[in-house]
Order: sequence, then C-alpha cells, then structure tokens
Amino acid sequence: MKISFSKYGKLLPFLLLLALGITIYFFLSKYNKETEKTETVKVLGTQRPIYYLTLEVAENLGFFQEQNLRVETTTKATEEALIPALLADQADIALVNLEKAIYAQAENKPIVIFAALTAKNNSFLISRLNISSFSWSSLKGKTVITAPPESQETILLKSFLRKNNLALYREVTLLTNIPTSLSIEAFLAGTGDFILAAEPEASFIENKGAGKVIASLGQEGGDFPAQVFVTRPDFAQDHPQTLLHFTKILHQTQLWLKTSSPGAIISLLPPTFYQQQKINRQDLSKILKRHLGQNTWADNPFIKPEQYDYFIHLLMEAKEIAQPVAYKKIINSSFYSNYSKP
Repeated sequence: MKISFSKYGKLLPFLLLLALGITIYFFLSKYNKETEKTETVKVLGTQRPIYYLTLEVAENLGFFQEQNLRVETTTKATEEALIPALLADQADIALVNLEKAIYAQAENKPIVIFAALTAKNNSFLISRLNISSFSWSSLKGKTVITAPPESQETILLKSFLRKNNLALYREVTLLTNIPTSLSIEAFLAGTGDFILAAEPEASFIENKGAGKVIASLGQEGGDFPAQVFVTRPDFAQDHPQTLLHFTKILHQTQLWLKTSSPGAIISLLPPTFYQQQKINRQDLSKILKRHLGQNTWADNPFIKPEQYDYFIHLLMEAKEIAQPVAYKKIINSSFYSNYSKP
C-alpha cells in the first residue's frame, strides 16, 4: 500500500516549529525556576512564642520557599532595642508593638508599618489569689505590677480602670517602675496583688502555683493591630517585591494558624523551638489555646484605619502622645492591597 505525504507536507514545518517551541518553553521555565534568586530578609524581634512560632510555622509549611525568600531571625532582649537596631541597618524588618512604632514616628524617626501580625494584645492579668468571679472593679484597693506607663498593656489597663470609674493611683496602685526583667521575680517574692504578663511568663507563674490568669487584655481591649511589622522607608522603596512576598507569606500563615488546632501547630515545631523558648509541649498547648481562643492572630495583614484610630485614641487619653499620628503618615498598606483586597 502506497502512502502519500503530499497533503501533510505543508503542515510538517509548522508542526516541527510547534514542537521546538514547546520544548524551548519547558526548558526555559525549568531553567528560570532553578536559577531564580532566593532573597534573604533579616527579621528582628524579641524572644516571644507568638513571634518565633509564626515564622517557624511559615518556614516549615514551605511558604518562604514558595516565594523564594529566606528569613534570618535575630532577637533583642527588650522592645526598646528593636527600632534603634532597625534604623542602624541591623535588620530589614522588625516586629514591634504598635505603640513603639507610633512613638518612633512621633519623634520623626524614619520607619513605616507595612503589615499587622496580631489583632489583639497578648497580655493577661494574673491574680495572686484564685478569684472565682472577677470584674475590673475587683482591683479597687489593690496593687498591680505592670510594664512602664507608655507600654501597650499599661495603657489598656488604665483605659479599663477609667471605664470602671476607678481612680488611677488612688484607688488602684500601679507599679510601673519595676524593670521588666525583674517583674516576675518581684511578684513571686510577694510584691503586688496582681501582675500583667504575656506568655510564656503567664504559664510560668501558674506552673509555680504563684498566681492564676483571670482576665485577658486582648479580649477586653478588642481588635487593633497590637503587633506590627515595620521597616525603613528606603528599604520599602528599594525592595517592594520582597515586602510583597513577605506580606503574602504572613497572610498565608495567619489563615493557617487560625484554622488549625494546637496539636497541628505543635507537630510542625522542631525541638530547638522549645529549647529557645524554654517551654515544653504542654505549656505551648496551653499558650496556643489561649491565643487561638481569643483570635490573637489577625485575619490578614491589612491595618484598618478605624482600628488604628482606636489605639491612637487610647494613647491620647493616656497622654502618651501630644497629637495624633495620621494613618497615612506611618502605614503603607500597598504590600497587602497589591495582591488581595481586604
């Protein structure tokens, strides 16, 4: 049987070119993927579980790898050291409490907020005695060990006391001058009736049998961007894609954390995490239940103007700033809105 190729002859060059094009396309795609540069971003924070855990989860879920980012984390002993270190070019990004960023901007220091990690304060009120039925009026005539006056937790506590018609320093004594590094030891030694503490210190006090968590500042204080990621304006201008990728990773991690159980989260963490945080799995499970139970992590990195203004109001009420710091002056939300609208 004789086969004629005459009617296919005109198609043959086209088919060969098509096959060649497909081959080149897949080769270049593979080459670009293999040679795409992984960028390193330096992130600075304090040694708190909520900080380390978020980045650890993102790393172990492969979110950083998907965005071709490698994160180097370093810590400072105190919150006060973070922004100076960022401005000294010791890091590209820092995770700070919202008030620290606002104070820096009020002092004309060049920083911008580009994403929110949490939607609630993560401190708790701990009582030396186990109070079965607590109300903020229970603090009348009592002494509370708090952080410095300008700190987020002290500002929130003062707001709660005002709402309950308790006169500051007359009806409730606030000990704001005990160094943060010594406050837990002071409480364990018998100073004060109550203490404000974040995790893991709150669980540490409970494990010692020295106190009991009776209230959450996060639940009482409502939603606002309590912990935020900040950077320098020059880094934001020179590395917009880096911040875009970092913010996308943060959003993925927030969604995953809010829909996962403590057990699922714990299963992702290596032994080194517990060594760094000086906690065990049982304590971490308790910490996660508290944070997840009150929706500590934000739904997304976007900072809502009304939530930011709410905290500005608290700062003004506490007379910690002379005038409001405008939302647009300190917050750059483009790295969130570029890939998803809030």
